[in-house]
Amino acid sequence: MVIMNKSRLESFTDEIIAIAATIMVLEIRVPNNVSLSGLTHLWSAFLSYMVSFTLIYMVWYSHHRIFAKAKMISNNAYALNGVWIFFMTLTPFTTAWIGEFPNSTLPEITYSVILLLWSITYQMLNRQIRKDNPEIKKDLTHSLRFRLPLYGGMLAALIVSFLIPVLTLIIIALTTISLAIPMLWRNKNSA
Repeated sequence: MVIMNKSRLESFTDEIIAIAATIMVLEIRVPNNVSLSGLTHLWSAFLSYMVSFTLIYMVWYSHHRIFAKAKMISNNAYALNGVWIFFMTLTPFTTAWIGEFPNSTLPEITYSVILLLWSITYQMLNRQIRKDNPEIKKDLTHSLRFRLPLYGGMLAALIVSFLIPVLTLIIIALTTISLAIPMLWRNKNSA
């Protein structure tokens, strides 16, 4: 087994995550006029940004926690980290697309699929790191039980995107909130 440099991979990943989050906010356009109604026309752009940013922030935190516990990173974990980053870096594009076209099916489907692939590859990365480092205690956020609502929400959003596209973003927002609260609660209790 080839062991990769853990700190280089963490630094690279942190930089890519920061760039992805920054690009997303740059995609939010200034309202056409200076009024509350001009601002409310941007509701889908703000909501898609908030959801995507929250997901990126949550996974960045989770990535940090698992890497802090890992002693070594194998080639397999290195490769999975790259695949996960690939899907994660598509998030700014899909976030801007659904922000611009919240009632269109294709952007909503694409957003759901990217988030689902991103989540699955992250789960695979976590599993590989724990396999490479058997001394790591399984964290609640790394368990399938914790992530099942995420996968269920993404699949529900994908199905709904064919029927009522705008509900896709709302389902993903509710799914994100349902994961963020237990994650924050767990950390509050473990501090």
